[in-house]
Amino acid sequence: MTERKDPDYISFTDAASLIVRHGLASSMTPRGLRYMAHIRDNAKLPTEERWPFGDEPGQEAYLTAGRTRMMRTERLLDYLRKYPPSGRGPDRGPRAAPGSTSSPD
Repeated sequence: MTERKDPDYISFTDAASLIVRHGLASSMTPRGLRYMAHIRDNAKLPTEERWPFGDEPGQEAYLTAGRTRMMRTERLLDYLRKYPPSGRGPDRGPRAAPGSTSSPD
């Protein structure tokens, strides 16, 4: 059986499943990865902890393929190994709407 080789560049959509496959998170969606990139890009984090892709000094530019932003796979994996994803995890089901007064039976 041949070993699966990761692509040189990857989209947010494909990166989400790659992150799970590499064991860096138990679950990840493309939307969750984009949110993490946005938060880590705009947060007041030390420079080395900021999202590694973008247009700012110290960031690697995204490769644009049509309307899709592509990231260098190895740099993304190295970054996430050093600064792993954290969050609440997957959605666990419906919750009561804010301000609702319904109580369980």
